[in-house]
Amino acid sequence: MKKTLNVGLIGFGMIGKAHAYGLATLPFFAPGLTVAPRIFGVATSRAETAEAARRTLGCEQATTDWAALIENPAVDVVHICTPNAEHLPALLAAIRCKKPIYCEKPVVSNAAEAATLRAALAETDYDAPTQVAFHLRGFAAVRRAKELIASGRLGRLVRFRIGYYHAGAFDASAPFRWKHAPNGGTILDLASHLLDLTDYLVGLPAVLTATATTLWPTRPVRALRADETAADVPTRPVEAEDAVSILTRGLLRPTDADDAASDPANPAALTGVVEATKLAAGAEDEMTFEIGGTLGAVRFSLMEPHYLEFFDGTKPSGANGGESGWTRIAAGARYEAPECDFPSAKSTTGWLRAHVASLATFYRSLSEGGSFGPDLAQGLRIQDALAVVKRSVESRRWETL
Repeated sequence: MKKTLNVGLIGFGMIGKAHAYGLATLPFFAPGLTVAPRIFGVATSRAETAEAARRTLGCEQATTDWAALIENPAVDVVHICTPNAEHLPALLAAIRCKKPIYCEKPVVSNAAEAATLRAALAETDYDAPTQVAFHLRGFAAVRRAKELIASGRLGRLVRFRIGYYHAGAFDASAPFRWKHAPNGGTILDLASHLLDLTDYLVGLPAVLTATATTLWPTRPVRALRADETAADVPTRPVEAEDAVSILTRGLLRPTDADDAASDPANPAALTGVVEATKLAAGAEDEMTFEIGGTLGAVRFSLMEPHYLEFFDGTKPSGANGGESGWTRIAAGARYEAPECDFPSAKSTTGWLRAHVASLATFYRSLSEGGSFGPDLAQGLRIQDALAVVKRSVESRRWETL
């Protein structure tokens, strides 16, 4: 008999719905878990949206008081799906109640909040499982890339390029949203994913320099009606960036005398380019990476998530090409336990599937004990890196992590 875990869902926007979908389908994808999460209650900012969410979910409770939901003894696990600026109070409440936490990225909004969260974790005996929803780790192809890199198949790493490309910032008439405020922006929204993937696959850089772009200095305070122009509606200043480009050198780990890749001062240091933008014309939800070393390379595209491409530089070339060339690895839905091959190992992979895989990793932690995914400590590690990116944007200098 599986143990039922009652979930308190804080927020039911697009990402809250993604969490709810993942929880509803988790029994099909991960039947080996010994726990069975179910949504007990949902909290939103307005009574009418909370009640609508309750009806959609078929759960017991709908409320505008997220704190009461977290504190309810019936709630076993807390999912935080609110805007960035609202994460910290909910995190602190869940920590006080010593409840497991699954929190959207970025874990908090800025360095001051990160310090508050770190202090709260240090000052309590909180030891419940946690995970930050860096769900891009949930693709089997990404996990295969990590295996190839970790096993040395790429040799000494020489270069990497990773990017996340959206097109949503071009429309000057699009109204001001929370993502245009200081606690929003592309650095927190998209670059948080990229820095976590960089850390997961390669390691965080030792030093970096960054530059950012904001296309429109102001935005209308509300959506325009059909008979209006932008001049008819008051505007608000945009206080967050639409794009960031980051150049990196070295690796944030103790320098080994034989590891030229780690030392940013070494001419042979690992170099990287990290680009997050909402100014990529024609882009949908396009995350790509390419990582190269002395023996080979891997590359991946979120628009073709079924496949990882691997170049084995040890394969001989020669007349008519020999054996040299890129191999497409059909990673698909070939996951390890406790995830299964539903609907089949060869079924094509999508964005929601990675969210389900991320949830399966978290509930494996609750099922088996231990930590199998990126926890709050990892979220804070990435938060520190994001703060360095912002510092470099302001200083226009190389900054040290």
